[in-house]
Amino acid sequence: MKTYAEYLQLVEGALSAQLASLGYIPEKLFEAMDYSLSAGGKRLRPVLLLAACDTLGGDVNEALPFACALEMIHTYSLIHDDLPAMDNDDYRRGRLTNHKVYGEDMAILAGDGLLHHAMETMADACLKNPTPQTTGAMKAIAHGAGVFGMLTGQVVDVFMEGKPLDIETLDFIHLNKTAAMIRGALESGAICGGADAETVAQFGLAGEKIGVAFQILDDILDVTSTLEELGK
Repeated sequence: MKTYAEYLQLVEGALSAQLASLGYIPEKLFEAMDYSLSAGGKRLRPVLLLAACDTLGGDVNEALPFACALEMIHTYSLIHDDLPAMDNDDYRRGRLTNHKVYGEDMAILAGDGLLHHAMETMADACLKNPTPQTTGAMKAIAHGAGVFGMLTGQVVDVFMEGKPLDIETLDFIHLNKTAAMIRGALESGAICGGADAETVAQFGLAGEKIGVAFQILDDILDVTSTLEELGK
């Protein structure tokens, strides 16, 4: 097992390589994608994925494409979440949000670019090593990010903006908008590590608990902390 810092170093190096592999794309699109993806952050989701794989004796290097894809999907969601039509935020990770620097049109396209490159990154990994582990890892991540996970949580969050929330609705938002991606991270890592279905489910449940706790803490910090402390 490695330390958080060691997993983080692996993720940062792999993300840099992923960006470098893009080759020629429109310069402004590359800049906007790189601006948000290279802004740092905790990289919690990819680190959890690698740690789950490592815990079960899997090859962390084989899991790295999925860890990178997960962070690209997370970053795309932040770019879109910050847009005026959503949360209308000015700062993210201690710097101006993507649309404040590149405009709303390019921010949308940069988010789209990261999402689609994430899917291509996972598909490439599956083609190079077509096993139940690679395809299962990809499905777990896509499931957590899509209409059965993060996207649905965001829809309900937007719909309930400014309205009174009951505990059931709040739990639904937390479980989907935040916890589903963390569940997907741990499930994907467990699958990469060769876990059976029961073990994968246990890792997924742990991801849900971590995700809800993470969102509760984040909501508290949004109220009690400053821009300098949170970076947003």
